[in-house]
Amino acid sequence: MADRKSKIATGLFYPAQGTDYYVFKISQSNLFMETQKKGVSDLLNMLMDRKYPLWLLRHSLGTSELPEDYTDRDAREYLSLKREAYVSRLYKQGTLRGLKYSGLKIPILEGCYSHAVGPIHAGVIEPGHFRFVVNGEQIQNLEIRLGFQKRGILSKLVGCDPIRAMAIAETISGDSTVAYSYAFSKAFESAFQWKVSPDVELWRMVLLEVERIAVHIGDMGAIAGDIGYYPLLGVCSTDRGVPLGFMETLVGNRMGKGALYPGEVRANPKLVASDLKDIKKKLVALLRKIEIHFGKAARDSTIRERLQNCGILRTTQAYTNGVIGMACRATGMKLDLRYGQPLYSHAKEPLQLDHDPASFHGDAWSRFYLRFLEFQASSHWLLQVIETLNLDASGKGAFRVLKEKPEVKGSGPFYAGVEGWRGSNLVALLLNQNGTIKEAYIRDPSVLNWHALEIAIRGELVGDFPLNNKSFNLSYVGVDL
Repeated sequence: MADRKSKIATGLFYPAQGTDYYVFKISQSNLFMETQKKGVSDLLNMLMDRKYPLWLLRHSLGTSELPEDYTDRDAREYLSLKREAYVSRLYKQGTLRGLKYSGLKIPILEGCYSHAVGPIHAGVIEPGHFRFVVNGEQIQNLEIRLGFQKRGILSKLVGCDPIRAMAIAETISGDSTVAYSYAFSKAFESAFQWKVSPDVELWRMVLLEVERIAVHIGDMGAIAGDIGYYPLLGVCSTDRGVPLGFMETLVGNRMGKGALYPGEVRANPKLVASDLKDIKKKLVALLRKIEIHFGKAARDSTIRERLQNCGILRTTQAYTNGVIGMACRATGMKLDLRYGQPLYSHAKEPLQLDHDPASFHGDAWSRFYLRFLEFQASSHWLLQVIETLNLDASGKGAFRVLKEKPEVKGSGPFYAGVEGWRGSNLVALLLNQNGTIKEAYIRDPSVLNWHALEIAIRGELVGDFPLNNKSFNLSYVGVDL
């Protein structure tokens, strides 16, 4: 099952206007779109069809309703992971409950209790409601509800030209700024039928991998910190700033904001060739330092005992629930859109995406170890290509989209998927003839992967929830559009 070639439904764009809707499917290395005619039985048919992950349907077709009260249900039936049980409680009178929280009452098994967490969070983090059913210290079930902020991202995009849209795209999920601006750029370029030069494309890929290693370093430290292993936490907490410094040197902003636009990358105007050489030198030192400290952590029995066989997501569960990105790859499956990007071979040694599937068992250790392997692979690739960046390829004058007055060619939707650090970030746009947005669809990896956390945490101790939560590190705001 780790090498499945079949396509998995990973996105559903159901526009308010028009007679068509669009299903996006993902294979090992590519993203596809299928056009379907709208029908009166669409929702019910998709609910009964297992190729559509239920959480994808809730994200695309769910509606805001009154508080959910399931206390009349048999507790054992409610705790069932069977799709039919979920459908029976979420589907009612032609509507499907969405991911947004509006109050939740659930039946409790005898001897168990309900433990609510949030929406107020103890840290600086977005709000979310987590409802646990617990027997002693063992979690029997977890229900996650998001949607407290309702930021209005999709409505804000309506009427935006490409320049304005990019500013909003960067705010969808701040830890994936480059991934989203990259995806929006590709979607607009598809609409305008612009061919992007290999130099510009390489720039974007470099920024994407810098974003990846920055987040992976931080996450490795956060997981170690939850175990109480502070040597790795301390190193990663400070050294995450090194790749963020690379990003600032390259484009003038530590998060990569204001850098990617349709057809071009806007580099830091002060950037010179010696800066690229300096980045390479610092990356060599960073790679060696993280390898040493991760190696020490991995050999520590405390790390292994806490992470191995903890929070297991099985390959079959990942496949049947449409789980993507790192959470999916940590079960041994190969699902990475970077396979389909030939420029990742733009080096003597191509980006290493294939890791031994025997090393991955879907547990917290696998998610921890995979971060390290991806950090290593991205760093080695960056070391080979960073000095080959063409400084003259970046945009330093007027925006191309303003100079050329772009014209949309085709009816759309125009879509793109970019393999961010968390997983594939999917964007689809319906555009007016002048390139402004009529309607947009955004599917963050977390839309599908929050349910993976619900599955993985079953049977674990309450005290291990923060550890498992960090091993997934999902986005609240990526769902709360």
